[in-house]
Amino acid sequence: MTKSKIAKKPYRDGQFETVKFAARRKDYYEGEETIFQMGYEPSDFLHYFPAFVGHMTLWKALTLYELYKKTSGLCGHIAEVGVHKGTSSLLFAKLVQIFEPEALTLVHGFDWFRGTSATQEDLLLNNFNDAEDEERVRKLVRLQKLDHILKIHNLDVSKDIDGFFDQYPHIRFRLAYLDSGTYPVVASAIKAFWPRMVPGGLMIFDQYNNEVAPGETRAVSELLPNLKIETIPNSWFPNAFVQKPFI
Repeated sequence: MTKSKIAKKPYRDGQFETVKFAARRKDYYEGEETIFQMGYEPSDFLHYFPAFVGHMTLWKALTLYELYKKTSGLCGHIAEVGVHKGTSSLLFAKLVQIFEPEALTLVHGFDWFRGTSATQEDLLLNNFNDAEDEERVRKLVRLQKLDHILKIHNLDVSKDIDGFFDQYPHIRFRLAYLDSGTYPVVASAIKAFWPRMVPGGLMIFDQYNNEVAPGETRAVSELLPNLKIETIPNSWFPNAFVQKPFI
């Protein structure tokens, strides 16, 4: 793996949130390249991953775990909008496998697998090439024997999510992770998922109050204007969540 492939960012820097940790990048990418040249076996990166993964990436996984724990005891499924390579959907599926092996809890992952479609509002996402091979994600799920928990749905959330719920009107959620960023997708997801969230359930936002995806912040402000927006201390991504009120 070459340095140029490792260091390529999927977005353009702005002036605020995107450059807060810019001073760390050179050392991080150089260290990453050196690790790949140190002769480790590929299996080492799986079995001993805490020795290699950056602390901010590790904290993202721990943040999702902490938010998952907050919904423990609530009835409802888990959703992710924006599956990409399956990282978070598979994490949730494994948490269900560990903590709810006999429960009916499922993880539903929604993606159209064509990458982010940036709008004029999301200028820093131009050339954000994050398309992923759907079959590769599905194969990863099958190889780990998690297809009884994780259900992948190929659809355009901005246009097709209402049709999905027309077909499956019974589904309710205790946790929904919106990991897409653009206004059309986030707004459509909030409209579709919020009425189907159980009281006490959490809706998580990956890039709230971030110049990379101003459409996400606008959608939350317009559609959930009176809710307390919380965060997990030290959380990088995701960085915000709201709780469905108990009424």
